[in-house]
Amino acid sequence: MDFLYANGLAFLAWTIACLWIPFVVIFFIASRKQSPLRPMADSPGLLELPNLSVIVAARNESACIETCIRSLFHQDYPDLEVVAVNDRSSDDTAQILERLALEFGDRLKVVHVSSLPSGWFGKPNALDLGMKSVTGSMVCFTDADCEFLHPAAMRTSVVEMLRGELDFLSIAARYTMNSLRECLAVPCCAEALLVWLRPERVSDPRWPDAFCNGAFIMVRREPFESIGGWGSVRSKISEDLELSRLFKRSGLRLAVVQGEGFYQTDSYATLPESWNGWSRIFKGALTPAQQIVTLFRMLFLFALPLGAMLWAMVQAFQTGSIEWLTHGTGLAFAIAFGLRCFQDVALFRLVGAPLAAAPLASFGRLFAMATIARALLSHAGLVNTYWRGATFVSGQMIRQEHVKV
Repeated sequence: MDFLYANGLAFLAWTIACLWIPFVVIFFIASRKQSPLRPMADSPGLLELPNLSVIVAARNESACIETCIRSLFHQDYPDLEVVAVNDRSSDDTAQILERLALEFGDRLKVVHVSSLPSGWFGKPNALDLGMKSVTGSMVCFTDADCEFLHPAAMRTSVVEMLRGELDFLSIAARYTMNSLRECLAVPCCAEALLVWLRPERVSDPRWPDAFCNGAFIMVRREPFESIGGWGSVRSKISEDLELSRLFKRSGLRLAVVQGEGFYQTDSYATLPESWNGWSRIFKGALTPAQQIVTLFRMLFLFALPLGAMLWAMVQAFQTGSIEWLTHGTGLAFAIAFGLRCFQDVALFRLVGAPLAAAPLASFGRLFAMATIARALLSHAGLVNTYWRGATFVSGQMIRQEHVKV
């Protein structure tokens, strides 16, 4: 029996080590297929740039809305139009926007939402109302907690749309990650998503894959309105993701790129926000089958090697020997753990998380597993999903409150 147990454990350990090799290879191939988009320094030799409108939806964003609006008016895009939508805020967001409207005149339009129509989630409704006030043939949707870092961010994005003949462009966010919690959660949760949502496949019509970052979505107005605009995803828990999928199913051209120096956005400020936010994202982005596979993958590829290393450390402390790690089962687990650490460093660098936090990635993975498990239970209707005052059961919104969660 001991012989069978030892051989079974060795087989499992070497299987995990062997699985890590293609996993790391696929990760690096996917991350290198697209070079990051950088803001251009000079105007390209293209035709006249089309009219561009930017819509910012804000609910209780008094701490950041002014920074966002001012960063937009630092853009060098000619005749940029900005529409800010105050979505039933109970703080000073409305007053700040009205003050900025006086400062920037006709360049800034402010829309106030007084009530939420039946069947609509807050953000799609706010953005839909914003669409009624824009004049541009291209429209960019962004969040109130985004700060645009380079004056050519919008111009570069429009040029990328024109060069690629795109109907939909999303640029991945660079998160500020002001807490250790988010420094761990953002890269580990992002990794769980990117295994399934492959950026390099979004622009390939041969693949059905489509996703985006809701903090930055740029569209051509005509095809956007032809598929129903925000009304087509008005009751979806992940409206930005569902919008990208609708674009792809409609045969329109999409792209998701990693931007460098374009903009930054805040990560979740509190643990409840992070818990609810990532649960919502996983529920909207992954199917129940994908969530189950992800949980088992993280258990076997991440948790087991970590457990083996902790056990080896205890044994080494008690015996003064690291012999177990030099051959057989121990060596296989050590190889798997080493490959995991190697990928952690690459992953943290990819999303802009501090590398000093990478040794604590295991805590981020535990958080990711917990939020995925909650999303899976939500799919089954066993728990509710809460986000920004809305309560969802099995993906359907059942109550919209007037408080920020």
